[in-house]
Amino acid sequence: MLIETDGTEILEKLTTAKQRIVINEGSSRSGKTYAIIQHLVNIALANKNKNLVFSIVRKTLPSLKASAYRDFLEILEKYGIYNENFHNKSDLAYMLSGNLFEFFSMDQYDKVKGRKRDYLFMNEANEDGISFNHFTQLSMRTSLQIFIDYNPSHDEFHWIEDKVKKRKNVVVFHSTYIDNPFLSDETIFEIESLKDTDPNLWRIYGLGLMGIASVRIYTHFQYVDTLPIEYNEMFYSLDFGYNHPTSLNQIIEVDDKYYVHELIYSSGLTNSDLIRKMEELKIDKNKFIFCDSAEPQRIEELRRAGFNAYGSNKDVKKGIDTVKSKKIYITKDSINLQKEARGYSWKTTADGKILDEPVKLNDDGMDSMRYGVHTYLEMKNKQPNIRVI
Repeated sequence: MLIETDGTEILEKLTTAKQRIVINEGSSRSGKTYAIIQHLVNIALANKNKNLVFSIVRKTLPSLKASAYRDFLEILEKYGIYNENFHNKSDLAYMLSGNLFEFFSMDQYDKVKGRKRDYLFMNEANEDGISFNHFTQLSMRTSLQIFIDYNPSHDEFHWIEDKVKKRKNVVVFHSTYIDNPFLSDETIFEIESLKDTDPNLWRIYGLGLMGIASVRIYTHFQYVDTLPIEYNEMFYSLDFGYNHPTSLNQIIEVDDKYYVHELIYSSGLTNSDLIRKMEELKIDKNKFIFCDSAEPQRIEELRRAGFNAYGSNKDVKKGIDTVKSKKIYITKDSINLQKEARGYSWKTTADGKILDEPVKLNDDGMDSMRYGVHTYLEMKNKQPNIRVI
């Protein structure tokens, strides 16, 4: 028995797609991922005990757990078909109606090059670090259908555009937030505010169209599993928020290379909440915390709580130039930092002119990281023998 879904337009299109490769591109919050998973669940239910294998993959395991895996479990719960006896939580696998759903990340090399599958779903397939080789290894081990979803980026020469869309037996569905009837008024307002905030981001996140390639600020970040154990210096960076997220990062310097790990990324935090979380995380009170200097009262409260908090240099352009000049590595489970980095862009005018000023939207983690790296280096250059203790 199939689940009866209150479908979006994209879900209706999926049910009739017979092509081997089904590409779903579009704006933020258009319901692409949720619709694809609903469709795959119905395929499994319609093919009871056929031993079909469904592989759902994304760049990193934390981002996969927070998106497609969570949506899958939510759908099973919503329609009353979840059964804990069929759920292998340690392997992120679920047996549904005699068919296997498996979830894994691109950095799990053995699984990427491992066993065959019948259906493949590549979630957010244009994330940095997902290569055409990943697609090739997965696709040649997929017997039936491949589903891909993503938000168009700034790269018109991305392998999806250049090497997949041009193939035969491919269908491309385009959707926007307007196609999703389940969005709240607040979410719609946030998306539509991009019309006035930045035309280029409105193209990407509002209209689901290709952006202007040169507006992305950071293109050099690399990703690592964990922070190095041995290092030259360690410090923290903090951007205060309440309605917007508070962003606290741990930053490690190893021979002029910088490793960044997300510790806190949460809205609605008072200073008391923040201090409690920092205590729980056992933030080293001997290490510098470079904070948003526009909040001197909050910095003083942190200092009174015993933390080594200081105001940062907030020169945006110089700070961005500093970050761009250094090798930066972000841990793979720093999901929000990765998401912000992909969308962190220069402002553009209506006629396409690129301004020397970043868009003030979804930038809390980027601001925090910039405070830390730039202020630390400024301090270090003024005092070459500094030890951040």
